[in-house]
Amino acid sequence: MSEWVWPAAALVFLAVSAVLAALLFRRSRPGRKRAPGPLAFSVGRVHERGARPSQQDSFAVSPPELEEERGLLLVLADGIGGLADGDKASQTAVNEMMNGFCTAEGSPEIVLLDLLRRANEAVNGTLGAEREGKSGSTLVAALLRDGWFHWISVGDSRIALLRGGVLHPLNREHVFRRELLLAAINGVGSLEDAMQNPRAAGLTSYLGMGVLRHVDVPAEPVRVLPGDRVVLMSDGVTNALEREELEELLSLPAEQAAEAVRIAVEAKNYPGQDNYTAIILEARERGKGKQ
Repeated sequence: MSEWVWPAAALVFLAVSAVLAALLFRRSRPGRKRAPGPLAFSVGRVHERGARPSQQDSFAVSPPELEEERGLLLVLADGIGGLADGDKASQTAVNEMMNGFCTAEGSPEIVLLDLLRRANEAVNGTLGAEREGKSGSTLVAALLRDGWFHWISVGDSRIALLRGGVLHPLNREHVFRRELLLAAINGVGSLEDAMQNPRAAGLTSYLGMGVLRHVDVPAEPVRVLPGDRVVLMSDGVTNALEREELEELLSLPAEQAAEAVRIAVEAKNYPGQDNYTAIILEARERGKGKQ
C-alpha cells in the first residue's frame, strides 16, 4: 500500500503548513479581487470499515440550523489502530467537539482550541491515568464561518483544500519520522535511515497521550471561494490513494466525490485496508444549484 507522500517529503517538516496557507491564501487586501458573495455548501461523506474487524474512525458535521449563528463544524477522528478502545477514543473526541460547539464562545480560532482542549480532556478521562498513551485518537477539525475556513489538527489524519483541481495539504503529520529527519539534519543518523526507520510512522501527538506534544493551527484562515473543496481524511484514504487520484475524484460534486472515493479504495482490494473516512465540503455561490 503506497503512503500519501508529497514531493520532497524528506524535508516537508521544515515547511510549516501554517506558513504555506498564509502565503497561498492571504486575506483580501485593497486592490485585490473582491471577496465572493455568500456561499452555500454541500457535504459528501464516506465512512467504511475496510478490511479491519472494527470501525475506529468517527466523524460528525454540525447541524445546518447552527450554521448562521456559529458556522459549520466538521470533525474527523481516527482511533489508533492496534490499541484497545481506539473506537471509544475517537467517538469520545468527536462527541465532545460537537457537544461543546453548541455553547463555545469566541473567535473561530479560540473556539477550535477550546473544543480541542475539551476533547483531549474527555479522552484522557475516559482512558484513565493508568491507560494514558495506551490508546487514543487523531483529530482534525474545520470551522467555516463568514466565508473563512479555520482548522486544527493532531496526529496523522489529513486536511486539505482542493482549488482549481490542485490538492493543497494544509496540516503536518505528527509522526516520529519528523523527529528522525530533524536529528539527521543536526548530524545524528542519515536522512535515508530516517525515511526507512520501521518506527517512522509512529504518532508523536494524539488525544489520549495525556499532554499533547504538537497541535497544528494555521497562521491565517483561508478565504473560501466558489468551487473550493475542503477535505478531511483519515489515513485509510490517503494511504490507499495517490494525490493525482484524489485530485480527480474530489473534483466531482461532493456527494459524487464521496462515492467515487469509496469505489476507488475498494477497487485497490488491499488485504489490510484500514478503516477509511472522508468528509468533502463543496462551496458554491448561494442561489446556484448543485453541479
